[in-house]
Amino acid sequence: MNPYLNRLMIQAPAQFFGRGKEVSRILSRIGGQRPQSVSIVGERRIGKSSLLFHLTWPEVRKRYPNHDDHLLVVFFDLQQLHDLPPEQFLLLLADRIRKASGDAEKASPATAGGYRDFQTLLEKLTTAGKRLALLFDEFDAITSNPLFGKEFYSFLRSMANNNAVSYVTSSRVELQTLCHSTEIADSPFFNIFSNLYLRPFERSEALDLIVRPSREAGRPLESHSIEIIQMAGYLPFYLQIACSACFDHLEEFPGQALDVSAVEARFLEEATPHFEYLVDHLGEAEIRVLTAVANAIQPRIEEMASVRRLVRDGYLTEAAKDQYTICSRLLAGHLLQRAAAEQGGRSGQSGGGSGSRVLRPGDRLEQYEVLSKIDEGGMGYVYQARDSVLGRKVAMKIIRPELLGTETLRRRFLQEARLAAGLSHPAITAVFELIEHEDRVVLIMEWLEGKTLKQKIREEGRIPWKQVARWASQAAAGLEAAHRKGIVHRDIKSANLFLTPGDQLKILDFGLAKNVAPISASALTSELSSAGMVIGTIDYMSPEQACAERVDHRTDLFSLGIVCFEALTGALPFRRSSAAASVDAILNQPTPDLALYEVEGVERIEPILNRMLEKNPGRRYQSAAQLEKDLNDLLKPRRFGWFG
Repeated sequence: MNPYLNRLMIQAPAQFFGRGKEVSRILSRIGGQRPQSVSIVGERRIGKSSLLFHLTWPEVRKRYPNHDDHLLVVFFDLQQLHDLPPEQFLLLLADRIRKASGDAEKASPATAGGYRDFQTLLEKLTTAGKRLALLFDEFDAITSNPLFGKEFYSFLRSMANNNAVSYVTSSRVELQTLCHSTEIADSPFFNIFSNLYLRPFERSEALDLIVRPSREAGRPLESHSIEIIQMAGYLPFYLQIACSACFDHLEEFPGQALDVSAVEARFLEEATPHFEYLVDHLGEAEIRVLTAVANAIQPRIEEMASVRRLVRDGYLTEAAKDQYTICSRLLAGHLLQRAAAEQGGRSGQSGGGSGSRVLRPGDRLEQYEVLSKIDEGGMGYVYQARDSVLGRKVAMKIIRPELLGTETLRRRFLQEARLAAGLSHPAITAVFELIEHEDRVVLIMEWLEGKTLKQKIREEGRIPWKQVARWASQAAAGLEAAHRKGIVHRDIKSANLFLTPGDQLKILDFGLAKNVAPISASALTSELSSAGMVIGTIDYMSPEQACAERVDHRTDLFSLGIVCFEALTGALPFRRSSAAASVDAILNQPTPDLALYEVEGVERIEPILNRMLEKNPGRRYQSAAQLEKDLNDLLKPRRFGWFG
C-alpha cells in the first residue's frame, strides 16, 4: 500500500519524519525548571500541526536528553472554536487537562469554566510537581476572536509566571499580526514567546522521507530520489505528493523503467492547485522574482529582501553565491505557463474580442446596458444592468469562458442552465433569459435588493433559531420545487441564499452550481483554489459529494443543514485548516454539539438539524417537503404560547 497518501495531520510517530532539531529545541524550552513558551510559525502545509501533535507522545519525548518525566503535555486543536467565549474555552481546556493528568475530580458548579477554577487546577498540578505544556494548534482562532479581551491574555501570562506552565502555539505568521485589536497585539503575554520558524527539510530529512517508508512498503524509491527532489524541492508536502506519484507509477508498472514524464503528470494533478494558491497569496514582488528566476534571470540588488523571504520559505534555493534556482522544476514551469497565459490574455483584451474581458458602465450586450460591476467569483462576473426594452434593472451573470473549455461541456452547461431557467417559485431567483453572445454565456436574472445570508451572518453574528427555521423552511420549499423537476442545486451555501428587505429568501445560482467538469475523489482535496471551485464550497459539501459519488436531491438537504448550523452558531461545523482535513471531517467526524455554542432553543431545532446532517443519505430527510413540514410544525405557536 502506498505509504505517502496521508494529507492530514500526522498522528502516528512512525509516520513522522524529520524535525528532530525543532523537537529538541521545543523540549529544551518547555521542559526546563523555568518553562519557556514557543510560537511555531510557518507557511501552510509545512507541518505545524503534525509537529505539535508529535510532541504529545511520551515515547517521542523520551528519545531526547532533555526529557522530563514530570511534564504533562496537552494538545488542543482550536480550529472550530472561533466563537466560543473565554469561560467556555477554559472549561473545555480544564477538562482536557484533568483527563491527561488522570484527575477524576470535577470542578464545583460555582467555579466550573471560570478563571478561578482554571487557576486552582494549575496550582494543584504545580503542587504535585507537574509541569504543564499546552499545545494550541491554530492559535489565531483565539487571537482573532474579539470575545477574548485583555483580561484573558493577562490571565494566561499570570499562569505562566506563577506556575510551571508553558504554551506552544502554531500559526502561519507571528501571533501579534493575527490579533483582533492593537490593544491585544500589545499585550505583554506575547513577550513570553520565542519564535520557531519551520523551514523546508534539510537534504538528509528529505532523503529519509523518500527512502524509509518506500523501503518498508516493498517499493524502494531511493534510486529515484534525484527526480523526486527535482519535482518537489525540499518542502515536505510536495515531497509527499512526489513520492506518492512515483510509488503509484512503480506499483502499476512493476519491473519497468521509471517514466518520469508520467510521474510528473501525476504530481501536477495534485500539486497544481497548491501552486495556484501559492501564486495567489505571494506578494507581487515575490512573484516577479520567481518568474524571473524561472526565466534564468537572476534577481537584482533591490529585490534581495524578496529573495531572502523566498529562500527562507523554501521556494528559492541558492545554488551558488548570488545564484538562485526555483525549488521545484515543475513550479518553475507552472510560473512560466502562467506568465505566458497572462501575456496572451492581455493581448486578447487589447484586441477587444476576449470573452473574459471585464465590462464597464455603458457597455451593452444586446438590449442590456451595464450599470455597474457587482461581484466576481469562481463562476464569473455579476453586473447590474438595465433592460432598455422593458425599462427594468436586471442582474447579468457572465460565465467564465475557461469553465466551458470544450464544446461538450458548453452544450451540457447550456442544457442544465435552460432547465433551471424554467423554474418558477418565490424562493428561487428568476432567470429571464439565457444569451450566447460571441463566446460569452450570459444569464439575465431578476435584480434583488438586500444581502446574502453569508453577509448577514458576518455583520450580525448568530441568528435566532426561529428566524433560521423560517428561512430554512422557505429554502426547503424552493428546493422541493426544483427537486420535483429533477434539478439538484449541489452548491447550497449561505452565499447562495439571498435575503430581501421583505424577509423573503431567494436561492441563487440554480443550474450554475454543478462542477462543469467531473472531479475524482483523489483530486477533490486539491481543488480548493482551482478555477471554478469557489473558496468555501467544500465547507458545505455532503459526504457523497466529498467522495465524488453519484448524488441526488438529498445532497442539497445536507448542505442546507450546514447553512443552518452556520447561521445558529456563526461557525462552519466541518471547516478545517485544509481542503483534505475538511473532507475528512465531513466523512468521518460528528457534527459539533450545538450546546457548545449555547444556542438558544437548542432542544427544539437540534433534532431537525441532526437529521439534515446525517452522513448516510438514507437516514436523512428523504424530501425537502418533509423538511419543510417539520420546520413549519416547529414554528407553530403551541396551545399555551411559545415554549423554549
